[in-house]
Amino acid sequence: MSKLTHLKALVIVLLAGVMHSVAAQGLDEIIDKHIKAMGGADKLAKLESLKITAEMDVMNMKVPITTIIIQNKGFRSETTVQGMTVVQAVNGNTGWTINPMTGQTKATALPEEAVKSMAAETDLTGLFKYKEKGYVLTLDGEDEVAGAKVYKVTMTLKNGIQRINYISKDTFYILKIIVHLKMNGQDIMSENTQSDFRQVEGIYYPFTSEVSTSAMPGTKMTLKITDLTVNPKIDPAIFNMPE
Repeated sequence: MSKLTHLKALVIVLLAGVMHSVAAQGLDEIIDKHIKAMGGADKLAKLESLKITAEMDVMNMKVPITTIIIQNKGFRSETTVQGMTVVQAVNGNTGWTINPMTGQTKATALPEEAVKSMAAETDLTGLFKYKEKGYVLTLDGEDEVAGAKVYKVTMTLKNGIQRINYISKDTFYILKIIVHLKMNGQDIMSENTQSDFRQVEGIYYPFTSEVSTSAMPGTKMTLKITDLTVNPKIDPAIFNMPE
């Protein structure tokens, strides 16, 4: 390799390093503004649990859903369809379900991929302290969501699940999240568009979500939160798989 070629390669490496540094600075500034918009670091640091009561409008049905989460520990949802309640829960690295709609009246273990996906939902604070959580973030340019200009920030979790966050350049709320994961050996993409942000105990939450997934093509689901309780007392035993 000639000296000129060596010099060109060195310049490219140096420029790449400079551009990465600039991008990192811009990314951290965006995340800081997002954290402030969501209520601030002090409030998020004290977020330990949530109880969410919501109603999902899907396929001309109103489906009530109750979700209970303890930060980084447990997740449990109860969904009532046609008078039957489907339970899904994760406790650390294990998960289980009861689904009477399929004739299943006893708890059975969830597949590993489903556990991985649901376990990611036990992180209530998202981009907050992402470096300490071991998440990898990249700033991938700008886009638009329903006419609003957004930053496109991709977050890769420790378990490999990838989330693309579309952060408003105006409010710094996350207006849309696209998630890529594997389920039953297939690549699944879900899209969640968020709106109607409201403050509860000093933290802002989206009270309306429109969800679509490649697992159910052509089907759109609208989720509306009717009640949200911050830091309720929760018995961790509710995440344990019944015998």
